Amino acid sequence: MRTWVIGIPLLLAFLLVAASPVASRAAEWEFSPVQMELQKLAADEGSDSGMTSVGEPGISGKKQIGRGLLFSLIFPGTGQLYAGPWWRSLPWFAIEAAGWTVFAVYQGKGQDKTNEFQDFADAHFSRERYRHAEDSLKEILGGILPENFTHTLPPDNNQQYYEMIGKYLSQFGYGWDDTTGDDPATVSFDGYTANFYTYRDIRGEANDLLHVANIGMEVVLVNHIISALDAALLVRLHNRRVERAAGISQYLKYEYREINGADARFLTVRIPLD
Repeated sequence: MRTWVIGIPLLLAFLLVAASPVASRAAEWEFSPVQMELQKLAADEGSDSGMTSVGEPGISGKKQIGRGLLFSLIFPGTGQLYAGPWWRSLPWFAIEAAGWTVFAVYQGKGQDKTNEFQDFADAHFSRERYRHAEDSLKEILGGILPENFTHTLPPDNNQQYYEMIGKYLSQFGYGWDDTTGDDPATVSFDGYTANFYTYRDIRGEANDLLHVANIGMEVVLVNHIISALDAALLVRLHNRRVERAAGISQYLKYEYREINGADARFLTVRIPLD
């Protein structure tokens, strides 16, 4: 389990590195109508014309919504970087780190506590002692077990085994090494065993720790989904701003004029009167 916990962050880190060429262009993702027209003018500087008119510009600078969604679905925050406002990625990075930290820490603590209650059971619960009690009850009841004996003890010390001996005292209480006060004539365990309650408490602590670890993993999964949706929304807003900027740029015109023997750039704003 701990190998899996380490492997997942490494995989996500690899995916983040793979997306770094996109992140490295973050400075180029800002735009404005002036910047759009300056880029057009720079592209036309090598032309023979002494004047560069905007004309009807195409809409450039738009991004793909699906790409932004996919980036953040793989690693939360990278889609926000793709969309443009880098600071929008910081909360998603923080939530991702917090979720994995909670999962790793409490998963480790839960596993240590699991090993503790399993070792305790191996030291204080005996299959042979429990089987002997079953045989005694069969002799009393004519070869059958009591109705409350609804579970069969697994042959191996698996998860089901450790769960049953810590839940069903009336059936498996016979197996603990400190049982006292049981009446052999009854058809269920009616004595007392302190080890059962000690074991139950340790196992409960392990389950609580593992539950917190699961919450950490749920936070990670939800973070991926919500971050992806937020990235898609940001890309959509970015594209709308690009479209508006492209509309405004239709009223802008850059031209070269010679002043004192040197070329100078001029910006003309055209306002339709009809």
